[in-house]
Amino acid sequence: MSPSTIDAIATASTTAMPLLKSEMTTTAIDAPSPSTIPSCMSNSTSLPVVKTLSLRDYLVPETRTQFLQEMRQSLMTIGTFYIKDHGVATELTTGAMQTVRDYFSLPLEEKKKMMIGNSRHFRGYKLIGEELTNNQVDHREQLQFAPEQAPLDGFAPSISPNYHGLQGPNQWPTTTLAAVPEFQSTILNFMTELETLSQHLMEAVALSLGLEASYFRNMFGQTPYYRLKCAKYPSVNKAATIGCGAHKDTGFLTVLLQDMVGGLQGQDPKTGKWMDTRPIPDTFIVTMGEAIERMTGGLYHATVHRVLNNTSGQDRYSIPFFFDPALNAKIPHRIPRLSTGSKALLPSMSSSPLIEDSDSEFDSEADELEGLMDALDIYGEADSRAEEDVVVTEEVPRRRSRGTWSNGQHIFETVHRCHPEVFDRWYTPEL
Repeated sequence: MSPSTIDAIATASTTAMPLLKSEMTTTAIDAPSPSTIPSCMSNSTSLPVVKTLSLRDYLVPETRTQFLQEMRQSLMTIGTFYIKDHGVATELTTGAMQTVRDYFSLPLEEKKKMMIGNSRHFRGYKLIGEELTNNQVDHREQLQFAPEQAPLDGFAPSISPNYHGLQGPNQWPTTTLAAVPEFQSTILNFMTELETLSQHLMEAVALSLGLEASYFRNMFGQTPYYRLKCAKYPSVNKAATIGCGAHKDTGFLTVLLQDMVGGLQGQDPKTGKWMDTRPIPDTFIVTMGEAIERMTGGLYHATVHRVLNNTSGQDRYSIPFFFDPALNAKIPHRIPRLSTGSKALLPSMSSSPLIEDSDSEFDSEADELEGLMDALDIYGEADSRAEEDVVVTEEVPRRRSRGTWSNGQHIFETVHRCHPEVFDRWYTPEL
């Protein structure tokens, strides 16, 4: 992509949608159609609109620039978009959703054979009410998968880096496969297709930032780490609890397949009001995570979202796919020499104010902040015991490349927080 094309993308995007100053980096996942806007929001103006983008437009050279302009605009203001023409066959998406329904309809004793606590690798089934999000108990059943791999030899709790324990196989009980014959093949095929889609999307994200197309691919390495979560939100009589508490995804990219029941909400970054999603057939919802927000200094948003308790009269099913770099990758705290147009100081991994400054003020304050963090050793250097670490290879001035964080350690902290029972069984020093 030529520099003139990159400048055109940046100019069009930053002119149309300047970076917002806000005390909370909150974004909306969807702007509902006028007929579905709650009456309490009917007087709201300038509600954000989530675009539906076509992957075909990205893959065709003649329409790629327009695609990247619209992606950049969406990620600067909302942090999410729908993707259609994504290349994942309808038969596979339909089959994946049906397979998930079939699994969750099994007797409880059968599902318990895949309890997540059985797996050192954080794979398997979780009962309703056993996970908290934002200090609220989630009202959903869950089932988690990750790349099908052999476990690392020589892993020892409290001696090896904890994230080395994430690599391994999924659980496939024989009786479960007998009850749902297409279960294993459908899940594995679906993850393979979503990995391919996610690679395309991460390449597009890089180009939309004015980077080389291979920027994130080099970082992700030959073995990206991903997680597939299958969730059932049973219908209940009252909305006294929450299906899933408000949060941002912690990683790079999330691709979500949801059914037509609805319930997913996002937050308007200007008003803080919650807005219902509008499920669109034959699309995925694509959402940025906190890692991208952090690396872009807040230029691209991580979407704050939640799931309301389901009172629709029918069960709701969703399948999010969380796509991240290789476990042994070291990630820069900020993308070097990123041209952001409107600039923002680096947010924390949770949230912090976004501050706009002139170029000179930004460079000075950012360098001072980086220098202070280096001096205090705040940057988390990746574990020296991890071998063959994946490193971004772009040569950059030292002041723009200080400090990295360990992707494997970050992912482990996330899954540990969500599934403490796995840590208690497999990672305690007593073992």
